[in-house]
Amino acid sequence: MARSRWVAPVLAVAVVAAFVFVFGVPTPATPAFDDPPTRLDSCSVIRDSGRYVLTDDIDERAESCVRITADDVVLDGNGHVIDGHTFRENTTGIAVTGRNVTVRDLTAVNWTFGVRYEGARGGTVTNVTTWHTGDGVTVSDSPESRVGRVTATNGFTGIFVRDSDGSVVSNGVVRDMSSVGLFVADSRDVTVNNASVVRSKTGIALLGDRNGRATDAVVRSTDEALLLVDSRNNEIRNATLSNPDGAAVVARSNESDNRLVGTRGNWTSDGASGTTHKNRA
Repeated sequence: MARSRWVAPVLAVAVVAAFVFVFGVPTPATPAFDDPPTRLDSCSVIRDSGRYVLTDDIDERAESCVRITADDVVLDGNGHVIDGHTFRENTTGIAVTGRNVTVRDLTAVNWTFGVRYEGARGGTVTNVTTWHTGDGVTVSDSPESRVGRVTATNGFTGIFVRDSDGSVVSNGVVRDMSSVGLFVADSRDVTVNNASVVRSKTGIALLGDRNGRATDAVVRSTDEALLLVDSRNNEIRNATLSNPDGAAVVARSNESDNRLVGTRGNWTSDGASGTTHKNRA
């Protein structure tokens, strides 16, 4: 995954440790199908449009357990778990490259990437839980995606959105991340609603973003509650920031015209490099 553009800024500003989210935007339609769903009980490649449902938990040491290459797919986990057995590098629980793909109602455990969309426009991830997984849900080069009701615990990054203009992240709950709870990079017009991040190195990071909006976020017990780097004209509204050991930190570097409106809690703003200008709180 091409994240190298942000390795140096995050290390310098956030001192990242290693690990070794819908309003005002049209919502993609979930595909409708007349045929009964195809039943899955093992790792599979989905090459045809349609509905698929997990009928059992899957515990396999696969590089990618479920790969979805077709457009117009609904994968219903039916509450089951996809488990990589033990954590290993460069593994993916569910890998999506098709357009208009919905993944819902499942848990991914012990993967480098729990659910990963790559070049997959208009996808939807909902009611997904990840645990002991490097990056819980990743949306990369996938515009107009929807990530809702994701719970990510014990990993590196909880929810990561990159190069995915017009995407929406809502009702995400992220806990115990060694890097970033919710990370949005190199994207325009991304909306984040009702995010909760607790005990992460950085709570919410906006790096290289334009015209985004985050509302009603709650961030607690982080080194940096908010991190703004190379970002312009974003609005963070009604955030609640707190830290049991002192003021929560809003860290800023090379960014302008970002607005913090109605921010609650004990917090302070820290310009990490150079002078912060034209920002309004």
